[in-house]
Amino acid sequence: MRSSNSDESGVDVGRREFLLGGGVLSALALAGTGVYMTSSDSKSSDEQTYLLQQGYLRYEVDPLSVGGTTVEEFYDYQDTSADPPANLIEDDDASRLFVYDGPVDASLVFLHGSPDVDHGGTARFAFSGLSRDQGEWAVRDDPRRVSDDFEPWDGGNQVVEWQWGKRTTDGGAFWGVLDRQDFTISVNPKIFSGVDSWRFLSGDPGDLDRYELVREKPAKIKPTRDRQVKQANVEIMPDSDPNEFDPYANEDLTVAVKPPPDGADDSEWIDPDDLDPGNYAVNFGSREYLAGQNAAQPQQYDRSGGTLFLVYKAKAAKFTLESAHGYLVGKAGEKTFFRGRDTVRPGGFDNVDSDPPQLVVSDIHADPGDGGLDEEYVAFENDGEEPLDIGGWTIRDDDGHAFAVPEGFTLDAGETIRLHTGAGDTTETALYWGRSSAVWNDAGDTIVVLDADATEVLTYTYPQE
Repeated sequence: MRSSNSDESGVDVGRREFLLGGGVLSALALAGTGVYMTSSDSKSSDEQTYLLQQGYLRYEVDPLSVGGTTVEEFYDYQDTSADPPANLIEDDDASRLFVYDGPVDASLVFLHGSPDVDHGGTARFAFSGLSRDQGEWAVRDDPRRVSDDFEPWDGGNQVVEWQWGKRTTDGGAFWGVLDRQDFTISVNPKIFSGVDSWRFLSGDPGDLDRYELVREKPAKIKPTRDRQVKQANVEIMPDSDPNEFDPYANEDLTVAVKPPPDGADDSEWIDPDDLDPGNYAVNFGSREYLAGQNAAQPQQYDRSGGTLFLVYKAKAAKFTLESAHGYLVGKAGEKTFFRGRDTVRPGGFDNVDSDPPQLVVSDIHADPGDGGLDEEYVAFENDGEEPLDIGGWTIRDDDGHAFAVPEGFTLDAGETIRLHTGAGDTTETALYWGRSSAVWNDAGDTIVVLDADATEVLTYTYPQE
């Protein structure tokens, strides 16, 4: 319950506010419930993390791990396919790459194909940085009962070609090397056949981050050490909605780097004032262009109201009519990188896959009477058929009062969660805002939900007319 003259202000979250490469903390299922919460056994701060690099694109990634399970036990090869204890194998034509942290040392894991796909495929890679003096292939997945080329070494490089049949997987895990303090492993794809996507998996096996890689370009993996990749709050063509342009014209494209969103962890976000385009490159372009270590450079830049505005030539960014996002990446110091993205519509084409939102408002209790703020709430239901990860999402009202859903919070199909305005202990069915004043207007208000990439997934205005 809130009157319209509330004196507690909030910052309105505008179009595409949370634009980032994402990172989700680990999560484990709460027994007997439909909600997943952050695990107390999450990765400690002193465990090894890695820097994944493809051209100018950089990602800070975490190894997968399940207790004291070895990579062989985790991969769980069963006659024709892997059977890991997590939803790693989606029902699509993907080639997957990730680091698995076992009881002793870590492994670089390759996992291709799916038991749910009606055709096979081929994946051929060349490697450098894998040392046969310090490690070996601990897992060899060979569903077609042929001898895959795991052995030959040529000048420090190893080449492996995997082939798999329909409804099977193929892959392997190289154990060793990855726990050293300093190394660089290069993975260079040579052949992909029957594969639509190459992706890197990161984080908790029950709540994975998936980073799409460009299939034609090599990727490098190295320890992060004291380096960091921060998120940038980026908006392309901030004065145009939708941001349509001719990708082959020499027209100007303005890219705005805005301050971190309200309530965001400043240690994970780059502040525009920390960027110095005069001394450090601020690279802009399509994902494919940046992955090849190419980029457009700003023709000019300016600052206003805490926002950095950079101007690029559209043609120099190498977008195509199939581009879905534009990326802004670079450095903010010798050991700090940043990455941000925004949706784009080159030629007016909308290439972003937008499935119907699963989250719906199921109940509103804006006037609790004498019940207090813990009785003011909005209830949300997952009306889809799959679990919905809402960790890192933002729920706000029409005045911009914003609540950040805790990372690692997943709502099972058909389950409901209440967001209470007052204070309380978070459970599998209740979140608490912890406010000392009301949020939702008795007479009417608008409930807005943004996902972690700032896409508006739900807008609900009450009362319904």
